[in-house]
Amino acid sequence: MRLPRKLAVVIAAAGLAVVPLPTAAAGSAAPHDAVAVDAEGTFTSVDPVRLLDTRDGVGAPRAPLGGGQTLHLQATGRGPVPATGVTAVVLNMTVVNPTSASYLTVFPSGVARPLASNLNFPANWVGANAVTVPVGTNGQVDIYNPAGNVHVVADVMGYYHGNGVAQPGATAGAFWTTEPERVLDTREGPYGPLSRFSYHQVPVTYGADVDPHITALAVNITAVDPTQSGYLVAWSGANALPPNASTLNFTAHSVVPNFAIVPTKWCDTCGGFPMIAVANASSGSTHVVVDVFGFYDDGQLDGGLRFHPMTPTRITDTREGLGASTFTGKGTATITAPAPVAGANTAALVANVTGVNPSNSTYFSLWADGYEQPTVSNLNLTPHEIRSNAAVIPVGSGNKFAAFNAAWTVDMVIDVAGTFELAPGAAAPARSITTKTRLAATPPLQLIR
Repeated sequence: MRLPRKLAVVIAAAGLAVVPLPTAAAGSAAPHDAVAVDAEGTFTSVDPVRLLDTRDGVGAPRAPLGGGQTLHLQATGRGPVPATGVTAVVLNMTVVNPTSASYLTVFPSGVARPLASNLNFPANWVGANAVTVPVGTNGQVDIYNPAGNVHVVADVMGYYHGNGVAQPGATAGAFWTTEPERVLDTREGPYGPLSRFSYHQVPVTYGADVDPHITALAVNITAVDPTQSGYLVAWSGANALPPNASTLNFTAHSVVPNFAIVPTKWCDTCGGFPMIAVANASSGSTHVVVDVFGFYDDGQLDGGLRFHPMTPTRITDTREGLGASTFTGKGTATITAPAPVAGANTAALVANVTGVNPSNSTYFSLWADGYEQPTVSNLNLTPHEIRSNAAVIPVGSGNKFAAFNAAWTVDMVIDVAGTFELAPGAAAPARSITTKTRLAATPPLQLIR
C-alpha cells in the first residue's frame, strides 16, 4: 500500500530519441511558459552555468582554496540567478587535483560553519557532487576546505524562490516525488557504451496531462566502467553542443554516480515527450545509467511540494550510532528524520549521503519507509573510499525512511540541507501506478563541437 500523502508515479517510458532537436508543434501545449503567482519554495531550473572556477579566476581569485580557508562565493545576481528573491541554489561542486585528502563544507554565508560535509576526496582526485545550499548574507554561500590545496569549480543548476512572485520570464514550479525508475542503462541496450563525443536523448512520460508541464527531472547519473578518464554532461538537449560544465568526472574502470537536476526539452520527434540529454564529452567510451527520482512542474499542476531550506544538519552518522548503527553486511536500517528537521507536512528530505570506508564494493538505496525497495541506487562505493552523493529521500509515516546496504561493512553519514513540504492541510494527489513501456532506442548522436 502506498502512503496517501506521497505522490506515487511511475515513469512510463524511457529510451533514446532521434534528431533533429525539436520544438513544440504549433497549437500544441507549450511547456515551460508559466510563472507561479506564489513562488515560495518553487524552483527554476537552468542548463548548467559556471559560477566558480578557481583555476581561471571565475568567481574568485585565480588560486587554489587552501587548508583552513573559506571562499565566499557570490551566488545571486550572477548568470541566470536573480539578485533578489532567492532562498537557495543548487550547485554542482567539482574539486580538481587536491594536494591531500580533505572535504568541502558548503553553507550559507553569515552562519556558523555546520558539522557537515558535501564532497569528500583523496589527494590527486577530480570529482563532483551536487549541493543544495541556502544563500546567506548578501546572497553568498561559503565553501570551506580544512586541509591541503584544491581547485574548486561550481556550476549552478537552478535556484529556489522565496516569498512573492518569480522573476519575469522565470518558470517557477513545485517538485513531485516519483517511484524511483531506471530510464537508461546502456549495458542493456542494443548500442553498448556511449562512445566518445556523443550523447543520448532520454525522453520520459507521465501521461499527456502531466508531460507538457514538466520543466526538469531529478536524476542520478552513473558512469560505469569507462575506458579512459573523462566526464559526462547532462543538459536539456536544446542544443547539440552541451554547456561549458560537467555533471560528473570519472577515471578509467570506475563506477561514479552523481545527482543532478536537469532541465527538460520538449521532443516531438520522439513521440511528444519531455527529454534530457546526457553526453560523453571525453575521448573514451563509458556505459551510462540514468535513474529518475522526481520532476519539477511549471506551476500549473495542482499539488506538488515546496522546498524549505535549512543550514546543513547531520541526522545520521553510523560511526557514532547517530540515527543507525554501522552496517556489517547486507541489510536495511530504518531511520527517523528528527524534529525540527522534519515535521507533519514533510514529504522528502534533500540530503547529502556519504559512505565511509566500505570493506568492499557496495551501494546504498534510500526510500520512504512503507514503500517497496526500488531497483535503483543512490550511491555506489568502492573499497576503503569516502564518497558522497546528493539525494532526495522521501519519508513515510513518522518521517521514517529505509536505507539499504548491498554488502560488506560500511558506515553512512547523512546531512540534510532542506525538506520538501506539503502545504498545510493539503495532500498531493495520488496517481495510479501504470505499467512501464519503453520507447524504441535509436543510435547515439554525435556532439557538434
